[in-house]
Amino acid sequence: MKKLTFLVPLFILTSFQVLAAENFAGRYCEIEEAYTDSGTPVYGEFYMYSDAYGEADNVYTEDDEAVYGECYRYGTYCELDGAYTENGEDVNGLCYIY
Repeated sequence: MKKLTFLVPLFILTSFQVLAAENFAGRYCEIEEAYTDSGTPVYGEFYMYSDAYGEADNVYTEDDEAVYGECYRYGTYCELDGAYTENGEDVNGLCYIY
Protein backbone atom coordinates (compact mmCIF):
# COMPACT_ATOMS: atom_id res chain seq x y z
CA MET A 1 0.00 0.00 0.00
CA LYS A 2 2.91 2.36 0.71
CA LYS A 3 4.14 1.87 -2.86
CA LEU A 4 0.73 2.83 -4.20
CA THR A 5 0.55 6.05 -2.15
CA PHE A 6 3.98 6.99 -3.50
CA LEU A 7 3.18 6.10 -7.12
CA VAL A 8 -0.11 7.98 -7.39
CA PRO A 9 1.36 11.46 -6.68
CA LEU A 10 4.33 10.63 -8.91
CA PHE A 11 1.97 9.71 -11.75
CA ILE A 12 -0.02 12.91 -11.29
CA LEU A 13 3.11 15.09 -11.33
CA THR A 14 4.44 13.33 -14.42
CA SER A 15 1.10 13.79 -16.20
CA PHE A 16 1.15 17.55 -15.56
CA GLN A 17 4.71 17.80 -16.87
CA VAL A 18 3.74 16.03 -20.09
CA LEU A 19 0.75 18.35 -20.60
CA ALA A 20 2.83 21.42 -19.87
CA ALA A 21 5.45 20.35 -22.43
CA GLU A 22 2.86 19.84 -25.19
CA ASN A 23 3.89 21.54 -28.41
CA PHE A 24 1.16 22.96 -30.66
CA ALA A 25 3.36 23.52 -33.74
CA GLY A 26 2.12 21.52 -36.74
CA ARG A 27 -1.48 21.31 -35.52
CA TYR A 28 -4.61 23.00 -36.84
CA CYS A 29 -6.99 25.42 -35.18
CA GLU A 30 -10.62 25.29 -36.33
CA ILE A 31 -12.59 28.53 -36.17
CA GLU A 32 -15.41 28.24 -33.65
CA GLU A 33 -16.65 31.81 -33.62
CA ALA A 34 -15.29 34.58 -35.82
CA TYR A 35 -16.86 37.54 -37.62
CA THR A 36 -15.85 40.47 -39.77
CA ASP A 37 -16.42 43.97 -38.40
CA SER A 38 -19.67 44.09 -40.41
CA GLY A 39 -20.88 40.85 -38.78
CA THR A 40 -20.27 38.35 -41.60
CA PRO A 41 -19.40 34.86 -40.23
CA VAL A 42 -15.93 33.46 -40.91
CA TYR A 43 -15.05 29.76 -41.37
CA GLY A 44 -11.92 27.65 -41.84
CA GLU A 45 -8.70 26.76 -40.07
CA PHE A 46 -5.40 28.22 -38.98
CA TYR A 47 -2.16 26.22 -39.19
CA MET A 48 0.00 26.44 -36.06
CA TYR A 49 3.49 27.13 -37.43
CA SER A 50 4.91 27.51 -33.92
CA ASP A 51 3.87 26.75 -30.37
CA ALA A 52 2.28 30.18 -30.00
CA TYR A 53 1.29 31.38 -33.48
CA GLY A 54 -0.77 30.15 -36.41
CA GLU A 55 -1.60 31.55 -39.83
CA ALA A 56 -4.79 31.47 -41.86
CA ASP A 57 -5.03 28.33 -43.98
CA ASN A 58 -8.18 28.14 -46.11
CA VAL A 59 -10.10 30.74 -44.08
CA TYR A 60 -13.01 32.51 -45.75
CA THR A 61 -16.13 34.53 -45.04
CA GLU A 62 -19.70 33.41 -45.64
CA ASP A 63 -19.47 35.42 -48.89
CA ASP A 64 -16.40 33.38 -50.04
CA GLU A 65 -14.02 36.25 -49.40
CA ALA A 66 -10.49 35.10 -48.43
CA VAL A 67 -9.21 35.87 -44.93
CA TYR A 68 -5.52 36.39 -44.10
CA GLY A 69 -3.60 36.90 -40.87
CA GLU A 70 -2.49 35.12 -37.75
CA CYS A 71 -3.74 33.83 -34.43
CA TYR A 72 -2.09 33.78 -31.01
CA ARG A 73 -2.48 30.77 -28.69
CA TYR A 74 -4.03 30.96 -25.22
CA GLY A 75 -4.17 27.39 -23.88
CA THR A 76 -5.98 25.25 -26.46
CA TYR A 77 -7.58 28.28 -28.12
CA CYS A 78 -6.20 30.90 -30.49
CA GLU A 79 -7.37 34.48 -30.74
CA LEU A 80 -7.29 35.92 -34.25
CA ASP A 81 -4.55 38.52 -34.29
CA GLY A 82 -4.45 41.01 -37.17
CA ALA A 83 -6.74 38.91 -39.37
CA TYR A 84 -8.43 40.69 -42.30
CA THR A 85 -10.42 39.95 -45.44
CA GLU A 86 -9.16 40.40 -48.99
CA ASN A 87 -11.02 43.76 -49.00
CA GLY A 88 -9.24 44.90 -45.84
CA GLU A 89 -12.05 44.40 -43.31
CA ASP A 90 -10.91 43.34 -39.84
CA VAL A 91 -11.80 39.86 -38.57
CA ASN A 92 -12.08 38.97 -34.87
CA GLY A 93 -12.75 35.69 -33.12
CA LEU A 94 -11.42 32.41 -31.74
CA CYS A 95 -10.39 29.01 -33.00
CA TYR A 96 -9.86 25.71 -31.16
CA ILE A 97 -6.59 23.80 -31.59
CA TYR A 98 -7.12 20.11 -32.29
